[in-house]
Amino acid sequence: MPANPVAMIGQILDHYRIVEKIGAGSMGIVYLGRDEKLERNVAIKILPPGLLAEESARKRFRREALALARLNHPNIATIFEFGSQNDVDFLVTEYIAGLTLDARLARGPVSEPEVISLGIQLASGLAAAHQQGVLHRDLKPANLRITSDGRLKILDFGLAQMAQPDADVTVNQTQTSDLNLSGTLPYISPEQLRGEKADARNDVWALGVVLYELATATLPFRGRNTYEVMSSILTDAPAPLSAHLSPGLSLVIERCLVKEVNARYQSANEVRAALEIISSTGVRLSSGFPLPPVLPPPAPRPASRSTRWIVGACAALLLLGLAVSGNRIWKYLGRAHTSTTIESIAVLPLKNLTGDPEQEYLVDGMTNVLITDLAKLGALKRVIA
Repeated sequence: MPANPVAMIGQILDHYRIVEKIGAGSMGIVYLGRDEKLERNVAIKILPPGLLAEESARKRFRREALALARLNHPNIATIFEFGSQNDVDFLVTEYIAGLTLDARLARGPVSEPEVISLGIQLASGLAAAHQQGVLHRDLKPANLRITSDGRLKILDFGLAQMAQPDADVTVNQTQTSDLNLSGTLPYISPEQLRGEKADARNDVWALGVVLYELATATLPFRGRNTYEVMSSILTDAPAPLSAHLSPGLSLVIERCLVKEVNARYQSANEVRAALEIISSTGVRLSSGFPLPPVLPPPAPRPASRSTRWIVGACAALLLLGLAVSGNRIWKYLGRAHTSTTIESIAVLPLKNLTGDPEQEYLVDGMTNVLITDLAKLGALKRVIA
């Protein structure tokens, strides 16, 4: 089988005919293909030679591809098949016509409503994959495509993880072989650069970088070479977004880019919920609008048995109260749907009754949990603290 891109045109892989080259990246060359059996266009990614040289690697890749093929979400490009023919390994996916986000960004930043709309779609797709235990690990504008009707599709989902399950990231801005990384450097999280294990919060970081780039047409972390970019990711604060966005949306993006992983949004679902609150208000938010912060974990300290008992009891009572009140609120909103529409709910701050000033963080955290959970109720337009 010919290896060079031009010679591949017109070749048949299984029942897929290669029509033309439409893209390339570190994970292979992408072609427009034609499914001769089902008479539909597909995207065919030819994987780099030698990537799956060992049979065990090929079997693992196929197993991962089958898992990804079960992801069924309107914002994720569907994987149809993984195959191999004459030492050519290829992945067949849904063909999506439209612009990639990097091509769109070449024209400049997008409007705030577009940032919100694309952000909700991107967070929704990520959340669906994360629920299945699948990480993207190379989220960037080049892997995001916008269809003619404005729908965002995430491409190459999990491909970096499938190809290099033991590496946390690859570097690609300035590609370097000196670092055991997999992904694209400006979108890699600080904890990955520190060698920590990747989880869903790394994709949340990359989501924040993409949203920042959509709003400004610039990257939040930059440098003249690989090591300056790495240093910027690890130590620099991004330039404020206040000149580009309303305070509420700026706050959401900035929380995605918190360097301390436990103080960042903990899931794509949380990002989506925050963006949906902004979208449902239909106004440019003021800085006073409550998008509850994720609190950093407190420094460990010894606690007396009585303090632990009080804190545990308070937490249990709060959880019970949340279960009961949440159920009543939901039922009430269901009844109100046919009569009076409730658009807002005010949450009064909880009080610290333990007598221990160092427990204030716990009380604040309980208040934020309540606000966050109420914000997920679709019948509410806003939650006021």
